[in-house]
Amino acid sequence: MFFILKTNIVVFNLESEERPIDLKDIRSSANVTQQFMCDLLGISLSYYRKMEKGERAVTSEMEEKIRHSFFKKRESSTVFVGTNDYTNIRFQTLNVREVVSKILGLSVENFQLNDYNRYQYPFFISYGHINVYYHDKDIKAGVLIEMSGQACREMEYEFEYHQKQRTWYDFFNDCFLYANKKAPENGDFVKITRFDLALDEQYNPQEGNFDLFKLLTSAREGRWNGRKQNYSAVLGGRRTKEGMINDGLTVYFGSKQTHLFFRFYEKDYERASQEMASVEAIREMYGLRNRYEISMRKEISTDFIKRYIEEDFDLADEGVKIINDNLTFYDKEGNLDSEWYDMMGRMDAYHFTVRPEAPDLNRKYTWFERGGPVSTYLLLKKAEELTGESRLDEIFNEAELTERQEKFLKEFRMIRGANG
Repeated sequence: MFFILKTNIVVFNLESEERPIDLKDIRSSANVTQQFMCDLLGISLSYYRKMEKGERAVTSEMEEKIRHSFFKKRESSTVFVGTNDYTNIRFQTLNVREVVSKILGLSVENFQLNDYNRYQYPFFISYGHINVYYHDKDIKAGVLIEMSGQACREMEYEFEYHQKQRTWYDFFNDCFLYANKKAPENGDFVKITRFDLALDEQYNPQEGNFDLFKLLTSAREGRWNGRKQNYSAVLGGRRTKEGMINDGLTVYFGSKQTHLFFRFYEKDYERASQEMASVEAIREMYGLRNRYEISMRKEISTDFIKRYIEEDFDLADEGVKIINDNLTFYDKEGNLDSEWYDMMGRMDAYHFTVRPEAPDLNRKYTWFERGGPVSTYLLLKKAEELTGESRLDEIFNEAELTERQEKFLKEFRMIRGANG
């Protein structure tokens, strides 16, 4: 189920610039709002709406602005690749086994039971990077599925190779079908508490990529507007034996405390820092440049996924619409930033995709070999061979399980289906 569609992109695909202006068609194809068109033409919203309905004429000056903005023929292999980058789902049920089976399509026996708490849940199991937290008493907290970006890739691997090419649409639809079956009267039974949508701008050495520092300058100088009224930026690096490593620029619009905010950053620099590789190598290997991330929480994320199920739209295409609907950027002359909208206004440039990856069990083995408690046991065992002591045997003979460990063992037996 891995696919990326790359096409020759034009800002607006016309055979002739003399084709009559269709405002609604142009606006829809470019994924911009009516307010965006008002800013472009310098008119009121009510006036623009009348023009789109054909009740007012489009002047020659306005038509020239529209043709200049949307009719430019620019060949490019650049695309945005959209991915599900983070998903949290909470179910009001105590039946973790059923949620894992019916929603994730996995067997709870294959999960690892972790002996520590997170998010105030008493139990935490994991399969690769896919995490499930659950209560045995608090039904409102119930079961929480947490999938980071890496976990989403592993879930897509399961979709592709073990679940008959299941899709994210199928997955989310199954969540609400399960809720309707289990508790049709409970509107809070299932909640998408977080959904992050990532748009990756692919590296384009021929035509170049958008410079995020330009966006930062626009933010600093107040040359932007929209529903988000605050911004912040992070630019950092680290000194290593090999020299300084640049972590790249990150610009935030909106607050992390709100239910919708944006994070735009240099993905190539982040990946290079993670893999201790050069930025040039990352660009060549993965084709990465910038990432434009939309983070939705609570009611906004739940409503977004519900609408996705109802309309079955392309997630990446919808992500561009959300950005354009919430943020507007201008150049120094006060006009709309043509470079930004040359990228964000291209039709057919956004394609949602999946990138399946198998769970990386080697990381578990590496942790066990290098830092697990068995290393301490082996150290003391070797030391006792030299000293002749037997303190380890005494410790084992006197050891008792703690109350939490007893609870852990009981839960472990339940998951494994063991009796006694």
